[in-house]
Amino acid sequence: MRVGVWLAAIAVVGAALVAGTSQAAEGGTRAVAKLNGVFSPRGFFNIIVRLNRLDGAEWAKLDLKKSQITVDFAPGTEVTPESMQQVERQAGYKPGPVTIEALTAPVDRSAPGWKRLKHPGTKNSVARWFELNF
Repeated sequence: MRVGVWLAAIAVVGAALVAGTSQAAEGGTRAVAKLNGVFSPRGFFNIIVRLNRLDGAEWAKLDLKKSQITVDFAPGTEVTPESMQQVERQAGYKPGPVTIEALTAPVDRSAPGWKRLKHPGTKNSVARWFELNF
């Protein structure tokens, strides 16, 4: 009997952990940027490296066919089209139009393509490389 209770408790806790990683809290912001001329994984990598430095950016989804990137920001983060376009310029690409919308309902990020962004805690380039890659 006790084993059954423990297994049920473990299942509930595991489901809660999985749900916490794949759904966004209410109040976040989503920015969708059209990327002019970015059709390769290397181009998206250049943009992701710069998004890692952007405050509040938590999740990103890349779409090679549409040449666009979708970025979800933490609740309370100020997001402007200019900040997203600056990221594109820094990566060496001509910025495209950016749409920004509020996220009010939990968002499912269990679909393929979503990537959790890492934010390095150091300014040392070697240490930052290790933080981003391991």
